[in-house]
Parts: sequence; structure tokens; C-alpha cells
Amino acid sequence: MTTMDEPAMPQQPVSGTWLWLYALAWLGFWLMVMLPGQVMLAMLAKSLDPDRKVELVSLFQGIMLVVIVLAVPLVGYLCDRTTLAWGRRRIWALGGFTLAAGAFLGVGSVEQVWLICVLLTLVSLGEACVLVALSAMIADQVPVPQRGRASAAFGVPQVVALAGGMVLVTEVITDVPTAWLVIGAIGFVVALPFLLAVREPAPLPGSGTVGTIWGNLAPPRPAVSHDYYWAMSTRVMINAGNLVGTTYLLYYVDDVLHRPSPETAVLTLTLVYLVFCVVATYFAGVVSDKLLRRKPLVMAGGVLQVAAALTLAASPTWPAAMVAAALLGVGYGAFLSVDQALTTDVLPNARTRARDLGLVNAAQHLPIAPLVGLTVLTVTDQSYRALYLASAVVMLVGVWSVTRIRGVK
Repeated sequence: MTTMDEPAMPQQPVSGTWLWLYALAWLGFWLMVMLPGQVMLAMLAKSLDPDRKVELVSLFQGIMLVVIVLAVPLVGYLCDRTTLAWGRRRIWALGGFTLAAGAFLGVGSVEQVWLICVLLTLVSLGEACVLVALSAMIADQVPVPQRGRASAAFGVPQVVALAGGMVLVTEVITDVPTAWLVIGAIGFVVALPFLLAVREPAPLPGSGTVGTIWGNLAPPRPAVSHDYYWAMSTRVMINAGNLVGTTYLLYYVDDVLHRPSPETAVLTLTLVYLVFCVVATYFAGVVSDKLLRRKPLVMAGGVLQVAAALTLAASPTWPAAMVAAALLGVGYGAFLSVDQALTTDVLPNARTRARDLGLVNAAQHLPIAPLVGLTVLTVTDQSYRALYLASAVVMLVGVWSVTRIRGVK
């Protein structure tokens, strides 16, 4: 039962067009998030200084993660208080895309490390705005029986962006500056149809002063939800463990597997991952909506990713890497498709959706991965077996966190 202080959950189903355009907006976001973390920062660091590539890529990745962690909660709070008639979520998403893409275009064209760090900071600030705004739209507009499919619209573009983008930046566009320019431009353009064409519902009563960007700045009273914090822990640890392994994958393929063309080898692994991930993401989202059971699918997704990391640690061979790519695809696909729905289902307060989702999304960007990766590789004299064992342990903690959630099946 709802009260005047606790608005009802959305009941009107969203259309198929809404879901497709929403997926396109996420595609633009993921192009600018996934590709730097997976390959573009590694290629940039290698081109700047091959002898310091591990330190540089860890620095770049760490800066981006720290900025997002600090920015997302504040942006989420302000987004909840925004009441512009044009759309309180859309204005932040559009502004975020403009800032992120504008800075993204120039990253590959400069050689000074400090200037790259400044541009990456601006990219991350823009990404924080987009992440908060698009995530909150699920809670604002999508009813519970459709949230698995909306979560798939959030997850599938992540895989498509990674695979399609990898083809572009490793096979089609081999010049580093041009790659950053093209990806930034595409990321901005594909998001525009959703941001310009899809309207938002009216702001919740009492959110702030109509027509302002942040309304009443008095902080809302936080609601306590243990499930919310366990869902946050799940998101943080599984994403961190995944990123521990994937950030340094190019170097693993080059330095351990000794493939003749490391970039092409990473692309091959990514395409294998893509096939399994897209299928798993779609079917997991549909199944979770039909059964309204989220936890088993999230747990299964985490366990399969652990198995992928252990495979790379146990058998540093090309066939094993292919198997690991398939396991990672199924696992991450199932996780992506359902975890966003699970997190949305346990939000403690309807009036603070952007802030609460922002805290989760900020927490998942804690710089755990670069810290773990740099520490393990430094202490063990660049032992990638130790790196992937560490990745598995981190993700196991995330799987355990799912079992602590009580309010969602």
C-alpha cells in the first residue's frame, strides 16, 4: 500500500519501441565505458610507453573509476531533485553524453599523461550523469513484470558495444587517435533518438520546485534496507572481479599466450564471448520476468564467471582461453540481464531512485580492479595465474552476497 509520501510503482507497460530506443542509449554509453576499460586504454598506454604500460593503464583506469565513484552519488541526488518539464532524467543524460563524448574525442590525440588524465576525468563526469539518469528510468517507468527485459536492454548493448567496438578499434581503425574520435562520435549519436524522442512521466509530487535543476536541496530521509546493501555488494564484487581479469587481458594474450597478433586474438575471444553473452542475456531476462525469480540467475551468472577465471589460471593455453570466453559470456550475460532488475526491486525509497541507484553504480566503480591488478602483478612479478585466482576470489564474495538478500526470490 502506498501513501502520499511513497508513490506507487509504475504500472503502465512500456512499449517495444521504448525498450529498443532505451537499448540504443545504453549502447552509446557502453561504447564509451567498455572499450577504454577493455582495450583502448591498454593500447593507449602501450603506445605512450611500452615499458610502463601496466602502471599507465592502471593509472588511467583508476582515475576514471575514482571520478565516477565520487560523482555518481551527487549527480543522483541532484537528478532526484530536478523537476524540469522537459525531463529530469533526460536533461542529465543529454548533458552527460555531451560532456563525455566531447572529452572522449580528444583523449587519443594528446601525448601528455597529465592532459590525458584531465580528459578522462571529464569523460567520467559525463558518464556519471548518463549512468544515473538512464538507470533511474527503469525504476521510474518500467513495471516489475517488465524489468527483466528492461535489464536486458541495459545489458545486451554492453556486449554489442564491446564486440562491435573491438572490431572497429582493432581491425578497422588501427590508429589510436582516430579510434577515440570515432567511438566518441558514435556513442553520442546513437543515444540521441531516445533522449530526444521519448518523454518522461511528470516528476513525483514534492520532488522540488518546478522548473529548477535541483529544487529543494534539503536531503531526503534515507530508508534502511539491508537487501539494498547486499545487492550493492553483489554488484561491486562481481563487477570488480570481472574487471580484474579483463583489464589486463590484452597483456595476458601477448605476454603469456604469445599470440602473433594480440589485438586480433583478443577480438576473437570477445566475439566468442559475445555470442554466448547475448543469448544468455536475452533468455535470462525473459525467464526472470516469467518466474519473478532473480537470485538464482544472478548467482549462476557469478559462478560461471568464477569458472572462467579459474580456467585461465589453471590452463594458460589458447583453447582454454576460448572455453573461458564462452563461460564468461554465459555468466556475465545472465548476471547483466537480471542484476539490474534485482537491484531496482530492492530500492528503499521511490523518491530517491536516482540517488540510490547512483550509490550502487558508484560503488561498482570503486577502483578495486586496478588496485588488485597492479598489486598482484607487482608482488608476483607479473603472474597472470595469480591475477585470475584473485579475480575468482573477488567474484565469489559477490556470489555469497546474493544469498544474504531476503526480500527478492
